[in-house]
Order: sequence, then structure tokens, then C-alpha cells
Amino acid sequence: MKAAFLMSAAVAVLTLTACGKSPEKGGNISAEDVAKEMSSVKLQAGQWEATQEITDVEMTGLPAGAPDAAKAMIGHKTSFKHCITPEQAEKPSADFLAAQKDAKCTYSNMEMAGGTITAATTCQIPQQPGAEMKMAMKGTYMPDHYAIAIDVNSTGMANGMGMTMKMKSSGKRIGDCPAGGE
Repeated sequence: MKAAFLMSAAVAVLTLTACGKSPEKGGNISAEDVAKEMSSVKLQAGQWEATQEITDVEMTGLPAGAPDAAKAMIGHKTSFKHCITPEQAEKPSADFLAAQKDAKCTYSNMEMAGGTITAATTCQIPQQPGAEMKMAMKGTYMPDHYAIAIDVNSTGMANGMGMTMKMKSSGKRIGDCPAGGE
């Protein structure tokens, strides 16, 4: 569950650096395709703080008598800081999307224009063959901040379990990168 949350958060944050162009109807945009188009979105270089909050979780396929771990996840917030270098802000490389490449994510129906984002992403969950996570994202972005609502539906997990989750992800530039830090 924690891995699913972290993957969702990473995808949400990294999607903000993605392209503003949709695929042909019925098509997908791979992480590599996204990396090629990333220069169309300009972020401000510097220290960023991102926060994710789980607002709702439901799990299916739990063994009889298992505690409902989903309820304990609701309201959980995670914050982290990361540095976006001037080079990454100007021309992020495919390495910038490593978390998505490793998860074998594809994007569909992505629209990023006029400060709004709408996207659908499907990722294969690492270390769980056959497990898949579908995410629908909708929100706003600017060069120095973003706010996205994310709906996640995970299927094919171990022992037939599934999970739906609603999250809020937000980030903002909080200043310059620390000296010597990334």
C-alpha cells in the first residue's frame, strides 16, 4: 500500500513536468514521449516542497477478519522537498522520469494548457506481475506551484486485492536550492 501511495505521488509530481499535448484518440504517450515534450512546460528552478494527502481509500479482496488498513491511511500526509536545477527546469531529461519508466507508465488523454491539467495514467506496479494502477488527475499548475486531485484504482495485486484511493497533491517553489544540494 505504501508503495502504491509513493508511486502515485511520484507520478503526480513528475506529470507536472510533462507535455501539453494529447495523443491521437485512443493512443498513449510513453514516459519517453513525455520526456521529449517536456520543454513546453516551464518550471521555476529552485527548492520545491510537495505534499500528498490521502483523502479516501477502499480495499477489496482482504482476507476475512483482516484489519481495515485503508481507514488508517485516510488523512495521512507526506511532504518532501526536492531541488529542480536550472538545467532540469529548462530541459528535463528522460532520467528525470526514472520512477515512471521503471513503473512502465503510459499516459492518455493528457491536456496541459492555460494553467490546467487533466490526465489519465496507467502504470504496471513494480514487483507485482499483473498488477496495474490507473490514475485520473485533474488540477492546476503554474511555474511556481501546482495542485492536483488524483483518483487511483489498483487491480491485480497479491491475493486478488484491489484498492481505490483519492489523493490531493500540491507543490510550490519555496526558494533557492540549498548550497551543494539537489
